[in-house]
Amino acid sequence: MDPTDADASANANAQGSLDELRAMLAELDTAMLVTAQADGSLRARPMALQDPSAIPDCDLWFVTSEDTPKVDEIERDAHVNVSAFRPSDSAYVSISATARIVRDPLLVQRLWRPDWRLWFSSDERTDGRIVILKLRVHHAEYWRPEGGRLRVLYSLARAALTDETADETLPPPKRIG
Repeated sequence: MDPTDADASANANAQGSLDELRAMLAELDTAMLVTAQADGSLRARPMALQDPSAIPDCDLWFVTSEDTPKVDEIERDAHVNVSAFRPSDSAYVSISATARIVRDPLLVQRLWRPDWRLWFSSDERTDGRIVILKLRVHHAEYWRPEGGRLRVLYSLARAALTDETADETLPPPKRIG
């Protein structure tokens, strides 16, 4: 095979899709939302992933309280990162996106889920303090190793015994954007 064909094939295999990314996120419970603080330092916090099909005009969304620092941080700089890692098989996602804050009590009422009571009181459900963070994905990278954790461990052991690196023996991550 011509090396340029191999490069094109590898790049085609590494191309991902938003639907595939969403399917992988559905397998995860929690992601880390990273925002920039006023001084430029980055801050991450765990966030519960929400059903992306519930709001069709965004790629991903979260729910939060109006009075959290992340709301001020997003209003100042809408660029965010969402990342998650699953230790059981070393799968990960890293998403660069822009976030928009939506203050719409009727939308919150429509989307309300019983598990939100872990973070919000019944009063917040109706008083407008709950906001929706809508994200538009610009770039993403995600990886779910074929063969799971055993494949990763094999690749690490192989790299330790040969001149190859683990990166050379594992398939590349998929990318969007």
